[in-house]
Amino acid sequence: MESQPDDLPPDMIFEILTRLSLEDIGRCRLVSKAWNLTTYESIFMQQNCQRAKTISGCFIESWYKYCEPSPEFVSINNVSDCDPKLSLRFLPPPVKIEAATKQGILLCMNDYRTRRLRIPEYYVCKPSTKEWHQIPNPKTRYFTEKMAMLVLRSKPLRYKIVRFSQPKSPFTRYKSIWYKCYRCEIFDSETWAWKRLKDVLLPDGKFIGFEPVVSACGVLYSLMPDNEIFAFHEDTESWTTFELPFPLCKKDYFKHMKLVEYRGRLGMLCMGENFIMQLWVMEGHDMKIWSKRETISIEALRDVETHTTPAAMLSTGVALMRGYSAVVFYDVKSGRPSINVCKVGKFFDAIFPFQSDLEPVHLKKKSFTRGVGSAGGMRFPFLLFVVVLAWVFLFICSYLAYYS
Repeated sequence: MESQPDDLPPDMIFEILTRLSLEDIGRCRLVSKAWNLTTYESIFMQQNCQRAKTISGCFIESWYKYCEPSPEFVSINNVSDCDPKLSLRFLPPPVKIEAATKQGILLCMNDYRTRRLRIPEYYVCKPSTKEWHQIPNPKTRYFTEKMAMLVLRSKPLRYKIVRFSQPKSPFTRYKSIWYKCYRCEIFDSETWAWKRLKDVLLPDGKFIGFEPVVSACGVLYSLMPDNEIFAFHEDTESWTTFELPFPLCKKDYFKHMKLVEYRGRLGMLCMGENFIMQLWVMEGHDMKIWSKRETISIEALRDVETHTTPAAMLSTGVALMRGYSAVVFYDVKSGRPSINVCKVGKFFDAIFPFQSDLEPVHLKKKSFTRGVGSAGGMRFPFLLFVVVLAWVFLFICSYLAYYS
């Protein structure tokens, strides 16, 4: 009789799992609830870093002189050979991170080299292996409001990018109700093309929100300012909104609220009074049932950073906290800051949780056409060339007509 997964000694299961790649760990999380819980523990992530050479931490979107972005990586691991000091210097500088995934794939944008024409360039890359390629541009004449990225498959790599942009008329009226309007486009690496979806219409002047999108169970979530959640479903290419339960929905009940990914599910870190933080988790997407998992004291952070707000949950026991000039890895179980306290500049915009291995994904540069009417960045130079050519042709015709 074959032994079941739960019949194996826990120590043996732990030793085996810590030697697996991130892709294999993702599959093992579906085997049993016990395996799922084990792979999200802080001690497991540290051991997996040492044995499987995985990387865990975050990218900080900092801004330096001349208002140029300068992403900086901070590792959660304290082992030197597991912290390779990742950077994005292998990309055409300077670049700005638009979206990040837990599979180690980033979406970056560069608009410095073509700043005069205001035409950006978009790159998909894996920083741990320094692989990258440029993808076709969306409709860049529309201002980008928010972008998100999902990895559907690692071998071979397949991903999708969702972009919400501002149309010429950001508000539209339908049946006597004013709606906030967003253009919605989606890029599929398999078809290598952008596809426009139906516009997103939010009533009563509501809008998607400012914070980076959180991905959980194949759904993209964004916290809206009125304590509602915007959800985009990749499989059906549709969107919904839903309200938060009490006390999450009550205004001014919490000082700060941040959507996070927790054990593969959607979570919420809430800052309250007296240096108390709560962790809420949505147990089921269909029923929208939330439960309070943890009540965390963050009083020990006062000696490190006076004013902090939650940024992410990197593991079951480690919360990433954001201050004015630093990010802190906070051990929520022992109630003390980790020794990894990263001092950054006074100006940093966003924090992107990041996890990766050192396995190549074989990103290949694919050719794409950029011309008149396309979504590519060469539309304006091509039109300029046509105008100049027409002007030269008219000049020659006038010259010949005058001297004939």
